[in-house]
Amino acid sequence: MPDENLTHIMLPIFTHPLTTFLVGVLLALAVIAWLLGASTPPNHSAEFISSYHQEIEKTGSSGFVAGSAGEVAALHRFEEFLKGIGHAKFIRENTTKVYAADAFLDDTLVVHHGAAAIEDYFVKTAGNMTSCEVSIDDVSKSGENYYVRWTMIFAASAMSGGRPVHSVGISQVRFDREGKVAFHQDFWDSGKNFYAHLPIAGGVIGFIRKRLE
Repeated sequence: MPDENLTHIMLPIFTHPLTTFLVGVLLALAVIAWLLGASTPPNHSAEFISSYHQEIEKTGSSGFVAGSAGEVAALHRFEEFLKGIGHAKFIRENTTKVYAADAFLDDTLVVHHGAAAIEDYFVKTAGNMTSCEVSIDDVSKSGENYYVRWTMIFAASAMSGGRPVHSVGISQVRFDREGKVAFHQDFWDSGKNFYAHLPIAGGVIGFIRKRLE
């Protein structure tokens, strides 16, 4: 009978270990895709941009004259602070000298308000690093905004097997009338230079980048 013959042919195929394995893989991929879709966070990009401009507007004017002693001193303090962010003792001694009491910081990973919160964050970050070297590449100015371009080489036991991670970035800063940083926004590729070096997350980011090439 035709139906019985078809059953005898198809049954071994469906019960074959390879078929079972492939079906399991497809189901697992489907579940992962569903979970990723379900866990996708809401799009707050417009809110982030709005907040960015609001924080800039809060800072007002530093009153610096280009090339003045006050401007040079403020930039020097900030540049030296960047160079020392790998050392907790240095951070504790200098954060309030560099950042205003109500300063704003967004380093693309987190956002903090106030010198005290910024100090705690940098101290914690320094504690997770085994080494950190920052060099200042150049500085440019546009209105009240200063753009400090830097190169960072850092290492942390939880990242890239403890091997050094190299990255470049730009810090946009605005100073208050006391020469302290009132606004600090970093621009750097945190996906490539931070998350990509973490266990599991690094593999996911690498897979996504390959799909985009």
